[in-house]
Amino acid sequence: MELTQIFKLLSDESRYKIVKQLMKGEECVCDIAEELNLEQSLVSHHLNKLREAGLIVDRKVGSWVHCSLNPKIFEQIETTFKKELASSNITNNPCSEHDMCCQIQENKI
Repeated sequence: MELTQIFKLLSDESRYKIVKQLMKGEECVCDIAEELNLEQSLVSHHLNKLREAGLIVDRKVGSWVHCSLNPKIFEQIETTFKKELASSNITNNPCSEHDMCCQIQENKI
């Protein structure tokens, strides 16, 4: 999965909160819903999206579903992100037209 797709998926506040909650360890869907004060059906919807993306795994225990993060995919995300950062030349240097841009914004030109 592409980083942009993962960032888009996690840009939803509820999904991001679910992932943060699962960073603490495996949890039952009902406990996630209670912890985050969300309807269980909404949590299930978001978990399905996360599962389809491979970000979480689940296991059934009787009638309960327990979810956890998929460490392999998060390791891949970290590796990919680090490679992309390493291959870019991130600098804090202003653009070559910086002074002109600022003057235009300040209506000086």
